[in-house]
Amino acid sequence: MELARLDNLLLELTDSERAYRAGAHYDWSDALGQGNQADIDGRYIRKIGNPTLVLRQEGMPDGLSIVRNSRFNPVPEHVHDYVEISYVYRGRAPQIVNGTPLTLAQNEVLLLDAACPHAVGELGEHDIMLSIIISRPMLSRSLEQSLSPTSAVSRFLLNALTDETDHRGHVHFHTGGSRRVRRYMQEMLCERLDPTPASPQIVSRLFELLLVELMQSYEAALLQTDEPALPSAQVAAAMGFIERNACDCTLDDLARHLHLSPNYASALLKRQTGRTFMQLVQEGRLARAAALLDAGATAEAAAREAGYANMSFFYKKFAERYGCTPAAYRQRLPR
Repeated sequence: MELARLDNLLLELTDSERAYRAGAHYDWSDALGQGNQADIDGRYIRKIGNPTLVLRQEGMPDGLSIVRNSRFNPVPEHVHDYVEISYVYRGRAPQIVNGTPLTLAQNEVLLLDAACPHAVGELGEHDIMLSIIISRPMLSRSLEQSLSPTSAVSRFLLNALTDETDHRGHVHFHTGGSRRVRRYMQEMLCERLDPTPASPQIVSRLFELLLVELMQSYEAALLQTDEPALPSAQVAAAMGFIERNACDCTLDDLARHLHLSPNYASALLKRQTGRTFMQLVQEGRLARAAALLDAGATAEAAAREAGYANMSFFYKKFAERYGCTPAAYRQRLPR
């Protein structure tokens, strides 16, 4: 599908949108259902969407679907039984998230956990907002694949969304200038609107690439703002830096990267992750060494590449982490 055709399809008004523009009102009391509510801080908020229906679409992988939001039809405060990613393809989209007004600009992304209360303001004729609806298992698999099986950043984001039993988390990705976010979204939409037998696999890979770009943009944005970052955001940035630089990372390097004092950075990591800076560095080095062994490197080469000068220390730490020697680890891998 040509991108010009995609743009035209997204801008076309549906019959219901024409009716809303003419003054018709949608009866949300019927759509929201009766008795299907969530208790959020003592307030009962209606749920929208049936996961068994909305998570199945032609051309899409199981557990992931994309829908275009209706224009001229504001959506009242609600929650879901699934994770939702809002994306503004064109224009802007006013919202209220957890009681706070928020406007998504063009090419920006908002990740909403299942029980995060949110409302969507009225979209104009040239405002195109899309919702990626995703099951938690699909999100978990995609996060694991999007960076690496041991990725600290993807693991941290997933934990941030799932550790709280009420699932009220949300993350605003300021990706207005990202060409990759737009390209990946366009390609996924083309597969959705003009599916082939390979479309589910293609969309899965594109979604993983989208998550990679979101993670990179998320960390970069933290370092470009003068506003104080939330501790969870600082830790996400810290863990990403440690993962990339574990072989030769120092606490001073990390502190400079985050614009924090070394003592504060160290205390923040311990408080938020339960592990010290050096423990996180060791985890990163050992993960790097294991990946090199997976690729066929010798124990000596893997240790050297991962930043270990003392082989005895490397063998000790590797055995503590993986329960075997590097040689035994290599031998148990399928060839």
